[in-house]
Amino acid sequence: MNNDLKLKLKKDKGYTDEEKKIIASIIETIEEIERARAYFEMVKDPRLVDYAIYMEEAAKAKYMYLLNEAKNKNIKIEFKYMLQGRNVV
Repeated sequence: MNNDLKLKLKKDKGYTDEEKKIIASIIETIEEIERARAYFEMVKDPRLVDYAIYMEEAAKAKYMYLLNEAKNKNIKIEFKYMLQGRNVV
């Protein structure tokens, strides 16, 4: 997770420690999805392409789980923690 963003979240008094952990996990999972997509674009071997697809699908499942957790705990994530232009799902 971006260090500036991590520091901003850590100092944010509007969230409990548990909420901060969930938000940080969501942001880190978005980064996992982006890394999997970049890896997919880079590899040529069909087995590695399959692996890249698996990595992205696993990260997407984790992302959806975390979003559901945030929703169930009624966590409202401020826009400043979600970067614009990201296409996750």
